Amino acid sequence: MVKSLETFDYLAIPSLNKKLVLELARCEWIGRRENALCLGNSGTGKTHIGLALGLAACQRGLRVRFTTAAALVHELLEATDEKRLLRFQKHLLRQELLIVDELGFVPLSKTGAEMLFEVFSQRCERGSTLVTSNLPFAEWTEVLGSERLTGALLDRLTHHARILEMNGESYRLKSSKQKRAAERLK
Repeated sequence: MVKSLETFDYLAIPSLNKKLVLELARCEWIGRRENALCLGNSGTGKTHIGLALGLAACQRGLRVRFTTAAALVHELLEATDEKRLLRFQKHLLRQELLIVDELGFVPLSKTGAEMLFEVFSQRCERGSTLVTSNLPFAEWTEVLGSERLTGALLDRLTHHARILEMNGESYRLKSSKQKRAAERLK
């Protein structure tokens, strides 16, 4: 199933600023090389919104790459081992929008966190980055391992950023509960 803004259930997450989502879908922020952050509980549609905004950018002919934070770190480490890190970093810089999903689900090694920081730092004011995370900013240090690194990373990501707060009950959990309730009524 294609994740688009038309298939997103805005009623399920009343805290989400729909007007801001629709503004982001026009992709003007990408032309200005700004960032977007989707923050909230698991199951609230952060990945869906990230994919939908990526789709909107693709439909406008923009270069977009979607990855998870863990997969990106793995690719960076692999590129280092294969002595092609600079080429991979240049590839990432050519993307007008880099979507990094699930920052916060998996703690990163010191080297991995530093490499991720380097990617975000290189993209600062050169390309747009959209990050989804289930953690509030105060807890990012647990994933990145260093207060100094976290502070510098947040400084770069939030400098020219739109923040979507997506707190509420997990859509998947709510759907599962509804299915179980319907089965009991049969």
